Amino acid sequence: MAVVSQSIPNFINGISQQTPTQRGINQGSDQINLQNNIVDGLSKRPSLEYVATLDSTNVYPNKTKIWNIQRDESNQYMCAFYNGGIKVYDLAGNSKTVTIASGSSYLTSTNPKEDFKLVNIADYTFLVNKSVTPTADSNTSAAKQEEFLIYVKATNYGREYSVTLTHASITGGIKVIFQMPSGNDATTDSEFRDSNKIKDILLYGTSSTHWNGSASQIGFKTVRADNNSTLSTSQGLANYSGITSHFTFESYDNVIYGKPNNNNASYTVSTSDGAGSTAMYHIRDTIQDFSKLPYYGKTGVIVKITGEEGDTLSDYYVKFTGNGVWSETIAPATSLGVTNSTMPHALINNNNGTFTFQELSWDDRVCGDIETNSNPSFIGKKIQNLTFYKNRLGILSGENLILSENAGFFNFFATTVTQVLDTDPIDISASGTQVNTLKNSVSFNETLLMFSDTAQYKLDHAGDTISPTTAILNEVSSFEHDDTVSPIAAGRFAYFTQSRNANTAVREYYADDDTLTNDGLDITVAVQNLLPTNPYQIISNTIEDTLIFLHADTADSQSAPYTTGSNVTATNADTMYVYKYFFDRGEKVQTAWSKWEFSGVKILGALSSDSYVYVFAAEGTNTKLFKIDLRNLKDPTLGFNCYVDLKTEITGSYSSGTGLTTLTSPYGAKTGLIAIDRTNGTNYVLTNTSGSTYTLVGNHTSLWIGVPYESKYVLSPQYIREDTGKGLVAVTSGRYQIRNISFDYENSGFFQVEVTPENRTTNTTFMTGYVIGFTGAPNNVAIATGTLRVPIQARNTAFELHIKSSSHLPMHIASAEVEGYYHRRSRRM
Repeated sequence: MAVVSQSIPNFINGISQQTPTQRGINQGSDQINLQNNIVDGLSKRPSLEYVATLDSTNVYPNKTKIWNIQRDESNQYMCAFYNGGIKVYDLAGNSKTVTIASGSSYLTSTNPKEDFKLVNIADYTFLVNKSVTPTADSNTSAAKQEEFLIYVKATNYGREYSVTLTHASITGGIKVIFQMPSGNDATTDSEFRDSNKIKDILLYGTSSTHWNGSASQIGFKTVRADNNSTLSTSQGLANYSGITSHFTFESYDNVIYGKPNNNNASYTVSTSDGAGSTAMYHIRDTIQDFSKLPYYGKTGVIVKITGEEGDTLSDYYVKFTGNGVWSETIAPATSLGVTNSTMPHALINNNNGTFTFQELSWDDRVCGDIETNSNPSFIGKKIQNLTFYKNRLGILSGENLILSENAGFFNFFATTVTQVLDTDPIDISASGTQVNTLKNSVSFNETLLMFSDTAQYKLDHAGDTISPTTAILNEVSSFEHDDTVSPIAAGRFAYFTQSRNANTAVREYYADDDTLTNDGLDITVAVQNLLPTNPYQIISNTIEDTLIFLHADTADSQSAPYTTGSNVTATNADTMYVYKYFFDRGEKVQTAWSKWEFSGVKILGALSSDSYVYVFAAEGTNTKLFKIDLRNLKDPTLGFNCYVDLKTEITGSYSSGTGLTTLTSPYGAKTGLIAIDRTNGTNYVLTNTSGSTYTLVGNHTSLWIGVPYESKYVLSPQYIREDTGKGLVAVTSGRYQIRNISFDYENSGFFQVEVTPENRTTNTTFMTGYVIGFTGAPNNVAIATGTLRVPIQARNTAFELHIKSSSHLPMHIASAEVEGYYHRRSRRM
């Protein structure tokens, strides 16, 4: 047998669940509570640092919706939305005052984590309750008023001006006739060139102050419309009792306003001017040409402009608001808009340390009717989610994406129906051959990427800008998507989860600029059984190139904070699944999966800020805020870091009489709690005297306290590897007997390596740090750099090797060298 050796250059690529021959040489079988660091190698994960107790008496259930607000550096909050209530905390754990001003019933849910969807826009956090269906407003614009206008536009000598009225209570109808003078006598006839005078004579007949019976061929009479029998030769529309009993008239310059006294629609009005209705015409409800509207009129009169015949979508409504001003308006008896109580509500940051939750006043429909300015498509349907894109609030409902008016987050109606404005709301559906309900979205590659259960859609536009006429929602890929987890963008990638039977898969989604297509790689292809079911949040920290995946246990029965007499327990909710990546000049050189376990902690949600991850969690019998520093920095005083969970700084009180230092734990008594002297890193046993009070021997006033945790790395089975020019390939032929493995470590404290050969007992090799040349006191911590030689004496596939550390001291494994014997009976050709 030939003696051979092979290097493991680093341990930066985490776990692989592939067959050992397919794994990378720097991947392990398992990795718990360790971090893969490009600089420090295989290191202990950062401590879970205690920040504050958020609720000292209650545990928040895992149905709580944890939401993050990160407006700016000084406005960062973690919010807990639960059945019937809201809590807001800053990143120091201080509770902020939340006033529920209105809409408390909108917070009703048996599962807030699933039902509540949110989006942050400036000081507003919009919240939609998926269990509530938005409805159209039952309040309507004013009912249709039965009214009409008679517009005396021009005067023509010798013409007959007439107004005919019918009514259910008028037999045969009534016709008021005014015969214009012939114009032959300039001294008398010229005064009738004023259309206002004609209007006045139609109203008051010969009683009008403008009547002049001496004018040439002038005439006036009121007759029965069906047989022309004379009813009056002196009284007109406004003073003949047969008319005034049923109609009321008002005068506005050259315009007559009329209406039936009982607002009954069973009447007709018609006019004649002997000139094809060019000199006088009536307007009742509609007119085809806007330019034919009179300059004068009664304020509030509404007229429908019908536009092209048969084209109802070009119809619009105008209201008289003043001389010469007809303003576009809403149709009579039309729903004003949406029901505010069924629409998304908002948590508003008052920028003074307080928040207000309230029902919002959504903008009303100001023009058109149900057909020309239709309800947004989410009316009558469940809202699936909210989004924000290019200064528009977005609503996902059914197959549609509905974007608000540009910069008008509260308006989903057109502001005019006479034309389509680029700023108008956008309501488009996802194209495709099957129904695809849109569930999630993420800003990606300068656009908005939408997700249904089975496909992805890109919001695009055919013109220079996105508008109602240019917006397009095209399918760009067809990957299945777990809608319980919101996708997240990190750099030029988007990440989303997929259900993989009893596990979870993660896709790294990207746009291929060369092929102009979108694609997604399964970054869990080598760890298909690592991530369990029930994922609910992805946390991205692009400073530290880290993704963290959170998973829930079976849903709690409670939907609001509750008291408990026993410590909370967790199966998946106590674990973070961590993906560490690193790109070097566009090439991914690190792709490392690991898992971080936090015993006794039930994680409910997390927030990434700078290089920290803040963790909202139930622990013990209450709810706490923790943080994790992903930088994993060395303590500047000690020159190394100390690793315990629930880590917090404590100032002890020393008594020279007892020789004891007394301290109070901010989170109560904990099993396994230790103290670490911050001046030298030495750990001490704590004695719990009562409640939260602990003592330790000696004078140690500057301390950390916390609970140690175990870090473990399982080495992958080792193989002789040949370089094929396309990478290293494992050689499975022959016999490979491993003699020893030497691990290079740097700035490390105590750790141990356990080797368990098949059918033999476990052999443990310790690295204590106390090596020849150590100059510290015997009870001081020993931090060393060197090589630990671990005997194996077993075939490469017939043993397991575990690197473990339960110490509070650091451990950094840089590389390893495998030495053994290799024999192969045949020679490769």
